[in-house]
Amino acid sequence: MGKIISCNNQKGGSGKTATSINIAKGLADDGFKVLLVDLDLQGNTSSKFIEEYETSNGIVEAIRNDSSIEDVIYKTDVDNLFIIPSKLEWLDCLEEMARQDFIEEFNEIENKSTKTLYNLLKPIKNDFDVIILDNNPSYKTILKNCVYAADLIIVPVNIDRNAIKGVDYTIRYITKVINEADENIKCNFKILVTKTTRTKVSKEIVQIIRETFGSSVFDTTIANQIAPAEKQTFYDDYFMIDNQKTKVGKDYRNLVDEIRKELL
Repeated sequence: MGKIISCNNQKGGSGKTATSINIAKGLADDGFKVLLVDLDLQGNTSSKFIEEYETSNGIVEAIRNDSSIEDVIYKTDVDNLFIIPSKLEWLDCLEEMARQDFIEEFNEIENKSTKTLYNLLKPIKNDFDVIILDNNPSYKTILKNCVYAADLIIVPVNIDRNAIKGVDYTIRYITKVINEADENIKCNFKILVTKTTRTKVSKEIVQIIRETFGSSVFDTTIANQIAPAEKQTFYDDYFMIDNQKTKVGKDYRNLVDEIRKELL
């Protein structure tokens, strides 16, 4: 049975896209059939794999029922890796889902909007070993959807003064959705500390996060290395996980190995 992994943090700049891309690449290289779903209106994940992603049918058309989910899945140049692209119009979909969520909650009726992603991915879930969702940092409605749809939510958190606040809010909201659901939701979550350095402050923050969230934190942390990160952004055929000569490359490889033990 296929598994769904979602990368979520309500705070921007936490490393959701880099995490999603490198996990997807690592699992695909290990022989897993992987689908990467871009749920970020910026389309950074989409642009890495599809040159004309803004004019391609993708998650927007699938949500609107203008295309079937099967028809918006594209093969990438990476063996075993497929993608559903996003674009700016995804913002309109998010706003409509948020309005519907509010109306259903206000009128205390069945909240169908929270299962939009679950219902969309259900027909194809078992066609893949792993489906990875790369998310927009805002919109609580899409986080709700991910809680209902995913088997594992990865919460990337980067090292800065507001790190604890961002991850704490996201975890509290995930827990709230699970506790208030009318059904048994089997969604786990793990915190991934990203952009670590060798400084004393960085080490102290990692320690605080581990003490605060305990076993909910991955053993692996992801190093902050500017050159590999920039190279991944500008070169479509470059992935940080592929460069095992770098600390960040080794970190992502360790993360994939840890995820396999955790979920697969």
